[in-house]
Amino acid sequence: MSALLILLFFFILVLIGVPVAYSFGFSSLIYIFVALADNSSVLITRSFGAVDSFALMAIPFFIFAGDIMKEAKISNHLVNFLSIFTRKIKGSLSHLTVIASTFFGAISGSSAATVAAIGGVMIPEMVKKGYDRSFAVAIAAASGFLGILIPPSVPLIVYGLNAEVSVSMLFLGGIIPGLLMAIGFMTVNHFMIRKYKINENINGLDEGEVESASAKEVNRPTRSFILPAIPAILMPLIILGGIYSGVFTPTESGAIAVAYGILAAFFYYKSITGKKLLQIAGRSAITSAVILIMVSLAGVFGYIITVERLPSFLAETILSWTNNTFVILLLLNIIYLILGTFMETITAIIITTPIFLPLVQMMGIDLVHFGIIQTTNLCIGLITPPMALNLLMASKIANVSVMKTTKPLLPYLLISIVVLLLVTYIPEITLFLPNLLKN
Repeated sequence: MSALLILLFFFILVLIGVPVAYSFGFSSLIYIFVALADNSSVLITRSFGAVDSFALMAIPFFIFAGDIMKEAKISNHLVNFLSIFTRKIKGSLSHLTVIASTFFGAISGSSAATVAAIGGVMIPEMVKKGYDRSFAVAIAAASGFLGILIPPSVPLIVYGLNAEVSVSMLFLGGIIPGLLMAIGFMTVNHFMIRKYKINENINGLDEGEVESASAKEVNRPTRSFILPAIPAILMPLIILGGIYSGVFTPTESGAIAVAYGILAAFFYYKSITGKKLLQIAGRSAITSAVILIMVSLAGVFGYIITVERLPSFLAETILSWTNNTFVILLLLNIIYLILGTFMETITAIIITTPIFLPLVQMMGIDLVHFGIIQTTNLCIGLITPPMALNLLMASKIANVSVMKTTKPLLPYLLISIVVLLLVTYIPEITLFLPNLLKN
């Protein structure tokens, strides 16, 4: 009962606007003073222990690497290169947004960075070529969450640490679901282009520009777009290839990504100065600090609910209702879809993982599989109001009301749920690559 009261108090604090990290801390302090007065040092020991992890260092590294890539305008070069392959497809810009988000997700590990970098380039371009603003926002917002489903992924790192699961296996498990989601979005694009009667010129130029442009100028991208994109293309190959070949760990790959990004930005693109790099480092440090403070205080909170046996109580209660795996997975999906509408992704992972883990283990569900189910649900939360971080960011870029994006966003939301159900009930989609590596 004490754990339920502490949990309730935590949610009240969050709802009245107290920052999540402080809500964890205040809730834990109250419990410690009341129930653990003789062992008040638990706040210090548990909060420090929660962040005393080599694997956790991957988070600030990947955040910094993603910010460097975004500020160096590497996303522009990536978009230009990928446009070579989509320029003759009807609705090329919508497909290009999805593909570019998939590639950038393999660099940044962050949905926010993906929306800012790719959406910042593609939304104005789509609007310029005749796309409805709300439709352009829907595409960019939905595609942006591929940034945390495609590895590397900061939420998957957080889940791996909380569930004590191999981050490398989680990264492998996210590849096929991420690609499946991208294919689903491109399928939706095909039908949405017809609905909105969008008819882009195959070369991405207006008719008047085509007439005045020389053949050499029109074909120029094939050569001039490839060289600038080489560092962006190589980065995910180096990061993921190094992890799965055993050359370095996920944490070391984050450090390598930072070094690689700095070298590329300074010497290849020459787009960042020393002063600019310090500014980027400062912003990345603040973002990392917010996450790590949250993880630290959540460690105390997690310890309390474990001591109070809330996870075991919840598992036993649910199993007393049903032991049908299909029904339990459906229930977990519904819970996560609801949580995703009002709770930030990392917060939801930190709170719910220790609560649901005993239930998942009792049901014999693979923890890598559960991690991808969890992350996919929370990805969908990034485009479902009122939280909908991706939708808010993309709407701001396009200067359009979030309410106006609801209708064009609905097909992307529906296909996301279809993919979620496939990932949930066909474990092989997630586990094929991890099992392949094990064998």
